Amino acid sequence: MWPSLSASRWSCLLTLAVVMLFSAPEVDSVRDCCDRGQMKEITDIKKCFEQKPRFGCRHHYFVIVTNSDKQFCVKPAAPWLKSLLEAGLNCPPESSKIGRFEVLDKYDME
Repeated sequence: MWPSLSASRWSCLLTLAVVMLFSAPEVDSVRDCCDRGQMKEITDIKKCFEQKPRFGCRHHYFVIVTNSDKQFCVKPAAPWLKSLLEAGLNCPPESSKIGRFEVLDKYDME
């Protein structure tokens, strides 16, 4: 079957393969999304981002990045987070790629 393909079909298949090869990293560049959050307090906060609901990401959470570059999804209702936000913790809307998120304790989930 394969040897009987015409040159134009081989060219088309090769072009398709090249396009798929070079477009694959773009798919991976889509931002990850917190789908579960925790209430447990996090210390040594380096950065904070607010994840607002959007297409493909329906939950509202805060993404906390620690000094050791670990990332956690935190529920907006966490009392310790509310206190920090009221005290001036800056958590702008998420605008850059955040990697996979970790959860400290499975019992913090609802």
